[in-house]
Amino acid sequence: MAGSDWDKIRDGMTISQRAATDADEPFLRKLIVDTVTEELQASLWPEPMRSHLLEIQYSARRQSIRTRYPNAEDRIVMVDEIPAGWFAKADLDDEIRWLDLMIAADHRGKGVGTAVLKEAMAESNRARKPARFSVSVMNGRAIQLYEHLGFRRIGGDEVQHIMEYVPA
Repeated sequence: MAGSDWDKIRDGMTISQRAATDADEPFLRKLIVDTVTEELQASLWPEPMRSHLLEIQYSARRQSIRTRYPNAEDRIVMVDEIPAGWFAKADLDDEIRWLDLMIAADHRGKGVGTAVLKEAMAESNRARKPARFSVSVMNGRAIQLYEHLGFRRIGGDEVQHIMEYVPA
């Protein structure tokens, strides 16, 4: 996904992406911790247990991707040149596996996630292989968006659904 091919103008916003760097680590830590806090309703947990467990979640999430998919792309989603999200994906022999996708809370509902998913679909079409995501069963809003765009559930368990887009 070359930046110039990916840049989108939507409702006056420029949505783009770029490679994640070490300088993005504070943004990624906050994004992942905030997202996991929402997913697990961790704001109700007592401190210092909350901070400790969220740090474990953050580290495990980042390390799992690096270990399982050493060639994965780690990308920052930008809105008007400001970090607004993150995704990691791996181009495998038989699929494009989207390992994680998060949009910061203040950028949700504005078309940012839709732009990322539409690019995933376009990439799937170009590569002629399916795009697959895992999504928390608790994230009804994301599941609804995936289904609206043409992804369908192909598996999973009581924690995660596996969603797939098949190339046109």
